[in-house]
Amino acid sequence: MARAVKELPIAVAHSDRLYLSNLLVIFGLGALGVSFAAIALLVRERGATIATVAAVVGGLAGFCGGLANVLIGYDLAAAASANTTPAGAEQVLVSANRGWPFDVVFVGYLGGLAAATVLTAVALWRSPVVPRWLPVLFVLGVLLGALAPAGIVSIPLQLPITIALTALAVRIWKTTTPPDPQPQTNS
Repeated sequence: MARAVKELPIAVAHSDRLYLSNLLVIFGLGALGVSFAAIALLVRERGATIATVAAVVGGLAGFCGGLANVLIGYDLAAAASANTTPAGAEQVLVSANRGWPFDVVFVGYLGGLAAATVLTAVALWRSPVVPRWLPVLFVLGVLLGALAPAGIVSIPLQLPITIALTALAVRIWKTTTPPDPQPQTNS
């Protein structure tokens, strides 16, 4: 209840920003789920099965994360913008996300994201298509991004995952681009 007392006045003052930021987080988690699938396309031969499992787990984790953020973020925004007393809004906020269904979604989010990250790193490590530093940077970037505090300080903490995902995207792009056709010579 103490955390709700602290966060609710901030949410009341910025409820429009809260709705927008939650929407961006949900889209980001969707993109992360798709990223696991795209990375799985990069891994061939050694590590392909692990990468496929990581893609499925990562997609489910992204879905659970989106759902958890809808429940938490939009409940906070709704409680903040409701025409009720602060005590009533705090009570709704505290009691809204209790119970085993929310726990399953939240564990699916955090546990699935951790498992997918480790499985993806193992698959990338085993695969000869990326340099050895890239899976390490990927894990480090996900950890730093997940643990980054809110605010401007989180921007430099997002750089490792940005670099890792950009390097992976370039490699995926190169492996999926068909080669230029060779001109036919008539002899």
